[in-house]
Amino acid sequence: MSIKVLYIGDTQVNVQTSSKGIDSWTFTYYSDSAHYLRDALNVAPDIKLEHIRSSEATRDIPSTVDEFKKYDCVILSDLGFNSVNFQPGNTGALKIPMGPDRIQGLHDYVIQGGGFMMIGGWMSFSGIQGKGLWGGTKIEEIMPVTCEPRGVDDRMEITQGYQFQLDDPEHPIVKGLPWDKPYMFLGYNKTHLRNDAHLVASYRGDPQIATRKVGKGRSIICATDVGPHWAGSFLEWPAYAEFWQRMSRWAAGSLS
Repeated sequence: MSIKVLYIGDTQVNVQTSSKGIDSWTFTYYSDSAHYLRDALNVAPDIKLEHIRSSEATRDIPSTVDEFKKYDCVILSDLGFNSVNFQPGNTGALKIPMGPDRIQGLHDYVIQGGGFMMIGGWMSFSGIQGKGLWGGTKIEEIMPVTCEPRGVDDRMEITQGYQFQLDDPEHPIVKGLPWDKPYMFLGYNKTHLRNDAHLVASYRGDPQIATRKVGKGRSIICATDVGPHWAGSFLEWPAYAEFWQRMSRWAAGSLS
């Protein structure tokens, strides 16, 4: 069974200013952490992947249920609420309404049978300085976890590194993978498991992988990141690609 996955986020433009005495200069560079997940999913013959960069999200993300239904699974990773909620800006006179309710559209797509995954990062869930802003939204309603309150920085920076505790080692996402091989994460977003969700993996009681059947659809979260720095040496783990392929298949309904 072939599945079509829409992956949004994990890119950024960095602006850096350097100073030497009274002189300074500024330069910019592009960071593409998305290539880790793109590479992992693109090698699977049954997964057809489309990626939207963070800088193009407001313009290119689908806005209606019918547009989302072109995909079996939608992945949001390290991208805040504002970048998804807002519609493209208008030149000249302000257009009211600006456009469809994209958040409602994504919510209804899942309720009607679509798959959704949120992956951790500094702009996921509540996010750095609370700027992710996913708490209290229609997207939080469909997730297997709730976010920290709005305005709360939910980042858990584990400088010494950590590994998953497999709460359900028989779950098809994690079963049979080489967890005995060295791997280490460096951080995650703190969330809270819903009563009707299923906990697959955790760290000190905090959800790391959690799933939920919602309406006719499925939602899943991974609280840590796909790339540096939180993914740590997990990037070198031999089953890195297989892990994310299974996550995507489960969300899309092709892995039970």
